[in-house]
Order: sequence, then structure tokens, then C-alpha cells
Amino acid sequence: MSCLDQRSSNQDKIMKKSMKSDRQMATPENISRDSTKERIEMFFCLMPVFGLIPSAIALVRQRSSRKVRDVSQVAIALMLTWAIAYGTMGGVPTEGETLQVTAELIKATLSSGYFGICIYLMYRLYRHQAIALPWIKDNLESNNLDSNKKRAAKRNQTPDN
Repeated sequence: MSCLDQRSSNQDKIMKKSMKSDRQMATPENISRDSTKERIEMFFCLMPVFGLIPSAIALVRQRSSRKVRDVSQVAIALMLTWAIAYGTMGGVPTEGETLQVTAELIKATLSSGYFGICIYLMYRLYRHQAIALPWIKDNLESNNLDSNKKRAAKRNQTPDN
């Protein structure tokens, strides 16, 4: 009887361990880690304003990894969005003092938001999380799906000889 009790208690222990492992979060070893050089390069790309130079170099250079190029695209899109918005606010004619103050406040808010988003993306990079802007990510996914469907359709076509 004690032998059966011991077996059942061992089985219970095994079941409890397997149930606990299902509830545990993923360990950092399971997360893909980038090389230190790539991460430093991605941090430079995400620097506000000055990150345009390393981002452009990473996009032009063919030796950059896919992740570095993706971060570079995000950094350039973010910087261009900020520059265009800031530039259009600079060209607004202001006749009254209140309009001028309002325009300057909007420009300051745009700049603060740009810097804040860059710092937030750097934080996500530090935490090994995905670096993407929603409107770019959705565009890339839809383009990839369309191109995958076209490739599959080409493969399934038979020549008409």
C-alpha cells in the first residue's frame, strides 16, 4: 500500500510541476537577443534629429541586419513626420499675438512628443521589445500578405503550352 501511495504522490508532484511551468512567464533566455553592436547601432538610429545619419547609413549599407534596417525605417519615418509638421507650423502666417503663441505652443508640443516617442522606443529596445509604429507595421504586413498571395498564385499556375 505504501508503494502505491508513494507512486501516486510522485505523480501528483510531477503534475503540479508541469502545471506550474505552464503558468510561468517566458524566461529571458527564450527571447532572441541581438548582438551588442547591432543594439548600439539601433540606439544611435533612434536618437532624436541626429539619428537620421546612422539610419540613412544603415538603410544604404547592405550589410546591416534586417532588425537594424527596420529600426532605421521607423526612425526616419518618425523624424520626417516631425520635420514636416514642424515646418508647416513655421509657415503659418500669424497676425495676432494669440495666434503666434498658439502656433509656438503647438510646435513645442510636437517637438516634445517627438523626443518622448524616441525615448520610449529606446526604452522598448532596451527591454528587447518590438520597435514599430502602428501605421508602418500595418502597411508592411498588408504588403507582405499581398506579395505572398501573388507568389502562391504564380506557383499554382500551370504553363499553357
